[in-house]
Amino acid sequence: MDRKPKRLALFIIILIILLAIYFFLRTILSSTGEIAVDSFPKECEVYLNGELEGSTPLTIKNLKYGDYELKIVMDGYKEEIRQVALDRNNRRRVVMVALEHATFTLQVNSSPANAEVYVDGVNKGLTPVEIDDLIIAKHFIEVKLENYAKWTKEISETDEINSITGNIVVLDASLVPSTASITINSIPDKARVIINGEEKGTTPFVIDNVEPGDYQIEVIKDGYTTYSEGIVIAKGDSVKRDLALTKAETFLMIDSDPEGATVFINGKNKGGTPYAEANLSPGIYSLRIVKEGYLEYSTEIEVFKGKTSEYSFPLLKLP
Repeated sequence: MDRKPKRLALFIIILIILLAIYFFLRTILSSTGEIAVDSFPKECEVYLNGELEGSTPLTIKNLKYGDYELKIVMDGYKEEIRQVALDRNNRRRVVMVALEHATFTLQVNSSPANAEVYVDGVNKGLTPVEIDDLIIAKHFIEVKLENYAKWTKEISETDEINSITGNIVVLDASLVPSTASITINSIPDKARVIINGEEKGTTPFVIDNVEPGDYQIEVIKDGYTTYSEGIVIAKGDSVKRDLALTKAETFLMIDSDPEGATVFINGKNKGGTPYAEANLSPGIYSLRIVKEGYLEYSTEIEVFKGKTSEYSFPLLKLP
C-alpha cells in the first residue's frame, strides 16, 4: 500500500494548523501595544486605570489598543496623571515624568504675639504669620521673643503634614517667660513696696527680669496694716498679688533728722528711721533714738487708737 498520499495529507493538515496558529497570533499581537514609563525620582508607583502595575522604570506589555489613564505617585510629591492611547500607529508609547514636590502652608501663632518665626534657620516674619509653598519634608520651627524661652518644634512628612486638611499646618506656640516678674496691686493704691529691705516703688507695681531666689515682700501704707510675705521665685515665674489692705487700729510713724537713726521702743530695737508700725496697742511707750555722732534722744510717746501717731525728732550733732 502506498503511504505517500497519507503522509502528504498529514503534512498538509499540520501546515494548515501552523498557519492558523500563526495568523491567530499575528492578529492578537498586531492589536496590542505597550507603555514604557520612567520618572524622576525613580521608584514611583505606577497605576494603570486604577490598578497598581509596579514602580518606575516600568514597561507594561500586551495592552489592547485603546485609551488608558496612567497615574504616577510618590510620597512627598504631587501625583502626575497622563492619558495614553494605543493604536496601530502608536503601538509603543514612552512616558517620561518629572514629579514636582508637594507643598503646604504653615501658619504659626504665638501667645504673646509679635514673636520671630524661623523655619530651618530662616527668618519668616512675626507672629501671626503664614508661610506658603513649603516642601512636604522635615522642617524645624523656632519661635523667639525677648524675655521668653525659645519655642521649638520639628514637623515631618510622616505625621503632621500627611494628616493635614487643606494643605495647612497650624502651630500655636505658648511662650514661657525666661525671667521672673513680680506684680503687686493694692486697695488703696500708692502703698510702698519693699523687697528684701529695699524700697522699690508704689502700687500698682511691676518689676521684670527678676532673678530666681528668695524674696521678702512688704507693702506699707500709712494707717493700714503692713502686708508681709516671703516668696520663692523660680525661673520663668510670674508672681502677682492683688491686696486689699486692712485699716490699722493704730499706726505709729517715727522719723528723725538726719534719717538712719536706730529706734528702740520699750528697749527693743525696731530698726532705722523712718520707722512705721501698725496695730500697736494704744498706750504710752518709752522711745530711744540712737545715731553715731549724735546726741542720744530719749522720751515717751503715746499711740492713739483709730488714728496715726506721728513723731519727728531733730538730732543734735555731738561736738
